[in-house]
Amino acid sequence: MIVVASATSNTGSAVAEALLAAGHRIRVLGRDRGRLQRFAERGAEAAEVRPDDPHGLREAFADARTAFVMIAPGLIPGSTDFPAYQRRVISAYRHALDDLDGLTRIVGLSAWAASYAGARGPVWGLRPFEEALDTLTGVEVTHLRAGWFMENTLPMIEEVRATGTAHGLIPGDLPLPAIATADIGAVAADLLTGRRRAGTRTLELQGPRDITLDEIVAAIGQAVGRPGARYEQIDAAAMRERLLAAGFSPHMADGTTAMTLDVAERRIVMTQPRDAETATPTTYEEFLARVIG
Repeated sequence: MIVVASATSNTGSAVAEALLAAGHRIRVLGRDRGRLQRFAERGAEAAEVRPDDPHGLREAFADARTAFVMIAPGLIPGSTDFPAYQRRVISAYRHALDDLDGLTRIVGLSAWAASYAGARGPVWGLRPFEEALDTLTGVEVTHLRAGWFMENTLPMIEEVRATGTAHGLIPGDLPLPAIATADIGAVAADLLTGRRRAGTRTLELQGPRDITLDEIVAAIGQAVGRPGARYEQIDAAAMRERLLAAGFSPHMADGTTAMTLDVAERRIVMTQPRDAETATPTTYEEFLARVIG
């Protein structure tokens, strides 16, 4: 039995899809059983459980041989104390997975922000989550520190489609280690099944090449019929105001802005080279073609 937590998230669903396509027996976990139905229809077991419920998680991981875990959701726009929520999730997983009979391998989704000790905002909990998993005995743990998700550009697609311009806090010429969540899911599935062995405890996964937001927006413009589309950098105050207008609490607007500044000012960076262990195949152009259709 392979258990996939947060199976309705972008990455969790990619893990589940890869495992089902390869014919593996899996159990998918999520907060809404209805959203798990698409996996159940293909033969997966489904369990409705909150990620901060230690007893529910303990039951959901029963008889697991390997498990994929992550902090989810990674963002709660209206939260007034997101670190407190993350602490509850971390504690719940620590309780659920500790000394679990039969469990031999855990693959945990982290991110490149975990390499920065001063990480702020929504990514603060990634390093504590890794550290909690590292305390488990008798299991092999692999942390997938993924780079900058290509899915971060989905709102830009609609902005470019509507106006021909996209905005953000990150400098337009800053190279980003963009990666598609489908590729993260494929790596996780291979590790969970033993098809792949990690050479190190931590893998900093990234796409085939770095790409800038100037390049991304130009590619979006071509794809949606907005040739000449451009990216405009905004300052931190403007980003915070945009987040507040979108319904974020002041706490989450401040944290998300701080997190983005850490990327923009290169405090969050990749520390491992792009090589056969860490590189994934999907280019941004291929990702864009897939999501636009």
